[in-house]
Amino acid sequence: MNESELYKRTNAKTLAGAYLFEGAEELTKQQAVDRITALLDPGFSDLNLKRQKEPDVIAVLDAIHAVPVFDTLCVTIFTEFDDAALFDALEKRNALDALFAPTDTIILFVRRGKGRETPFSKLFSDKNRYVSFDPLSEDRAQNMVAMLCAKRGVRLDRPEAFALIDMVGTDAYRLENEVGKLCDYVGNGGVITRDVLKFIVTPSVEYEIFPMLNALLAGNKKTAMRMLTEAMADGQENPLRVASFLEGRLKQMLIGKELLDEKRPRPEILKAMGGSPKAAEIALKNAQKFPTERLRNAVAAFAEINARLKMGELNETDGLILAIYKSF
Repeated sequence: MNESELYKRTNAKTLAGAYLFEGAEELTKQQAVDRITALLDPGFSDLNLKRQKEPDVIAVLDAIHAVPVFDTLCVTIFTEFDDAALFDALEKRNALDALFAPTDTIILFVRRGKGRETPFSKLFSDKNRYVSFDPLSEDRAQNMVAMLCAKRGVRLDRPEAFALIDMVGTDAYRLENEVGKLCDYVGNGGVITRDVLKFIVTPSVEYEIFPMLNALLAGNKKTAMRMLTEAMADGQENPLRVASFLEGRLKQMLIGKELLDEKRPRPEILKAMGGSPKAAEIALKNAQKFPTERLRNAVAAFAEINARLKMGELNETDGLILAIYKSF
């Protein structure tokens, strides 16, 4: 089930039984939960809404058999659950199908991020009760920020909207926060310009460090190190944050290069690399410039920074610079 179908069923009040929510996009996931809990009569929601962390099988069975109080519906939300333990315990009690049987009870298993596929998640997928809240596309993110600005009476033209997305990324929480700051700054009837974006927005590490990474990948180490020195001198970046970003990009490139070596289909490679299709395409193009073994060594160089810090062998800045010189 996709988000659109979930919203249609929520609006039609046809949801019942258990659902599994996963995915990297936390804001839209929380919005889906809020829409569902809003189905409850607010006068009796304290009696019909239950939230529980780390549920055991008894808690799940209680939710299955819950009865609404002075309402037509009750909702239970479980977080931080153990897939394997719950699946085994429910299977032993022949209660797996019972998860999907209630007609006046909604049970939400809500996971932060996206977990690996398990028998538990496959069960929900097979029942069409699995909803993945995936990262926003750039177009969807643009629509979101445009709508948020319109609600505040603020003008945000399409080019500036995409410039904002370039600076922040497509994470909905971050976009919502930055749009709030921008609207507060320009006020009702104001216009968000490029200068306003530069002055107000807190850019993501990707936006700040991409030019440096591009210089490194092009072999311009001197230029890249100047960019890094300036960013850290201004307090814009933390060495460990930069190291984590570079390690992530190198891992993405390594995945792409290994799959290229295996002659996998390009769509399969891009999907396995993760991230936005645009970023994956760029990473794959860059990956082809390097031997696979060199990429493995580069990932290892950045991965060992934390261990060497804990051993007191070097400080954060030295660790980052050493890993860059080893890798590029």
